[in-house]
Amino acid sequence: MPAVDSEPQVFRGIFFTLVSYLFLGLGVAGYVLCVFTACLTFDFTRPVWSFVKKKLYVANIFVPLAASLGVGFGWAPFLSPVLKAAGLEAGMANVLPVVGVVMLFQVAQMWILIWAPLEKRLIEKRLLARGISASQMRTGVLVGLSNPASGMLKRFGAIEEDMGMLWVGPDQLTYWGDGENFSLTRDQVVQIERKADARSTTMLAGIAHVVLHVNGVGDTQRQVRLHTEGLLTMGQKRQAMDRLADAIIRWHSSTPPSVPA
Repeated sequence: MPAVDSEPQVFRGIFFTLVSYLFLGLGVAGYVLCVFTACLTFDFTRPVWSFVKKKLYVANIFVPLAASLGVGFGWAPFLSPVLKAAGLEAGMANVLPVVGVVMLFQVAQMWILIWAPLEKRLIEKRLLARGISASQMRTGVLVGLSNPASGMLKRFGAIEEDMGMLWVGPDQLTYWGDGENFSLTRDQVVQIERKADARSTTMLAGIAHVVLHVNGVGDTQRQVRLHTEGLLTMGQKRQAMDRLADAIIRWHSSTPPSVPA
């Protein structure tokens, strides 16, 4: 019997290996293409984020799936015999390693932020096109903006409604982004709130976003929620948010420098 089973086992191993290389190659190639072309975005002279986040939604499904299938099929020839020896039916023993790796990739993505390089590249290219120099960008913080009151439909692809950079200056908070820019004085920022987003995976990392309550035209008031961007893990994202919150709170509570007469 062992001699009879060895030949199908060899062919199964070759098949799984070839499929593994195929999916892994597609996943790696897709990721590199998305990052270095900002999801096939080539014109940064006009707002791009609303289009990129829709393409990123699709890429975030297929790129990690292809990579995880590649790793899963690669492990299957080694794990399947072990699972069969443990009493699992042959079909289940062949499928379980692949499904298991796909699920592990999904869990890992809740902590490891694979699109951080794309976010950084996208923001920098767009701001360069808007006239912000590389030296100016070195003093800013990569952030996204969202409205805490927005519904689930606004979250399609990404919760951020704009992506850009924030500078905490002596007198103003200055933001330049893909489609928006503003400068806020201390008087305009009436409240600074730290609040977790219960509908986001950032809550699992203990991230409490900075929410600025800003005076608008007349009696209107706007809420601006900040998201730290371009970071590879949720832990780094939480630390960056804490540093940003501390800098904004210290700026808001400090006394503006006096102007010589």
